[in-house]
Amino acid sequence: MKTLGIHTKYFRFEGKEKAMDGAEALTPEQHQADIDKECLVIFISVEKEDEESPVSVAAQLARDTRRRAEDLGVGTVVVYPYVHLTEDPSRPRIALQVLDEVESRLAESLEVVRAPFGWYKAFDISCLGHPLSEWSGRYVPGKEDEEEKEKKEESRKSSEFVRFVIADLEGNTYEVTPEDFAGCSVFSRKQPVYVMLKQFVSNELAHGIDTGKAPKHIEYMQRHELVDYCDASEKGHYKWYPKGLLIQKLILDYAAGLAHEWGAFEMKNPIIIRGDHNVVGELMGEFHERDYQVDGGRGVCYLRYASDPLGFPFMQNVRFTYKQSPLKVYEEATCFRNEQEGEVSGLKRVRNFMMTDMHAACASVEEAKEEFEILCFRFAELMNNIIARGRWILGWEGTVDFFEENREWLISIGKQMQVPAFFKLMPEMSHYYAIKNEYQALTEDKSNIQVSTVQWDVKDGERFNIGYIDDQGQKHPCPVIIHASSFGSIERTLCAILENIAIDAGRGIPPMYPLWLAPTQARIITVSDDYLSFANELRDVIAPHNIRVDIDDRSDTVGKKIRNGEKEWIPYLLVVGEKEKYSGQLSVRSREDRSQQTMSVDEFIRFVNEKTAGMPFRPLPLPKLVSRRPVFYG
Repeated sequence: MKTLGIHTKYFRFEGKEKAMDGAEALTPEQHQADIDKECLVIFISVEKEDEESPVSVAAQLARDTRRRAEDLGVGTVVVYPYVHLTEDPSRPRIALQVLDEVESRLAESLEVVRAPFGWYKAFDISCLGHPLSEWSGRYVPGKEDEEEKEKKEESRKSSEFVRFVIADLEGNTYEVTPEDFAGCSVFSRKQPVYVMLKQFVSNELAHGIDTGKAPKHIEYMQRHELVDYCDASEKGHYKWYPKGLLIQKLILDYAAGLAHEWGAFEMKNPIIIRGDHNVVGELMGEFHERDYQVDGGRGVCYLRYASDPLGFPFMQNVRFTYKQSPLKVYEEATCFRNEQEGEVSGLKRVRNFMMTDMHAACASVEEAKEEFEILCFRFAELMNNIIARGRWILGWEGTVDFFEENREWLISIGKQMQVPAFFKLMPEMSHYYAIKNEYQALTEDKSNIQVSTVQWDVKDGERFNIGYIDDQGQKHPCPVIIHASSFGSIERTLCAILENIAIDAGRGIPPMYPLWLAPTQARIITVSDDYLSFANELRDVIAPHNIRVDIDDRSDTVGKKIRNGEKEWIPYLLVVGEKEKYSGQLSVRSREDRSQQTMSVDEFIRFVNEKTAGMPFRPLPLPKLVSRRPVFYG
């Protein structure tokens, strides 16, 4: 960072017009100042190298400026962005971060006037002309002083969790600590849900369990030709085989149906974020995620890490009144997070994923509470329908104040769901939300994985000027925006499904997909080629009733075809021969309960339709004849 300082008799400036798209959005009164007294004017150029540690250069400049102001007996400082001191400027959002930090530190002991960033400005200055009235500065990142260390420590402490609360199924609460949580009386109960709760709390407060083995879902996703690594791409980016893509699309269909039923309209935003968009940059910096940087052709850009950075500007430009509130939007967002190499693990943590995001911009806190509850209960239904009924935990994060002010309401949500909850509370907000919950499923190796979330955002209505028009025609920022993700990522959701299948397998339960997600729901097995024509006729009767049915027409024995169907986790195997051809009755072999029963074709259709009622359907992702399918893996 390069600076030029002047001790001046007076200083006046006026913003004229934007010099760049990333200029600060300011009110008219913020564009000019008339300082009719002595002041220090600090012209500042933030440089590319400062991006390594913006806070450190800001701290150095603020420290030196305070000392100079004290030496000269001056109480007013003007922070003036001035890119002309450098040939290698930083990105706009980093420059703004530095300017904000300098202003914040100086304001602790001085009057600070801030000139607008990104604007052409006229100014009038009168240098006092004494030996110390002009100086230049050069600051490099990485020189951390004691003041900066203290500030970092304060920031770290404000984002640390300081209280931990467990809520049982009856709504009773128990305060625990990382040291004594294992002795909490709630864990002495024998119900399986409390065993899961103890494991989840242990994962959050202790170190969890490291089995040293690869997660079970990796074996399943490859062996069943769902998803696989891609040698031609970067680690954490996957290829989806036809059966896996079918499951992905069915889950997206479920998410879209949930969002539309909730009252949201669907939209789609770009995946590229401009590096010089300051408000979006502020949100990205707050999120603390790893950016994927790309060359946008006209400056640095980023691949979006979530739908928010582009979804909020979209909502910002939508005009709606209090009668149309809450404004509800839904997006299937392709996202990128440049996770560290060692953290990428199967489908649990990836670098490219699909997120189903929902937002509700609310005109009142009461309205927001209603929407928050609706989504909480819908996501509980989702977890029971898709992941595993009764095999998940509700985790919460938020501030102590919000929890205490809304304690009864928050506890009642888990009580109504009949799921225990664990609250982690911090003294101050570290993100945009005052409270959020996470629907956590346990995996076969006893770790946990988040599927859904609902969040209470109190910052972004004002930050992005997302607001409603009242009955007087005036616009007001929404006090709360509800963030919700039915599926935080489709990849993690598939991971949770496969891991729960692995848990079932470990307990002696036949591993199988939820019926509505099974790539093949029923397979017709012919006892010989003589019945292939009949098998095709039978399939043509069953398939139009929204049942994915295929035919094993390979020249194998019936026993081998049955074993192959079991290896593929086919829910229902229909063996057909002379008896079935002329009787009109089917011999149905069920994977779920290992039963074998006889039923008519119509009875079988009704049987399957009843089990998949209300769930999305898509046709077979592969040829109906198994002999015509290629081998994708192994």
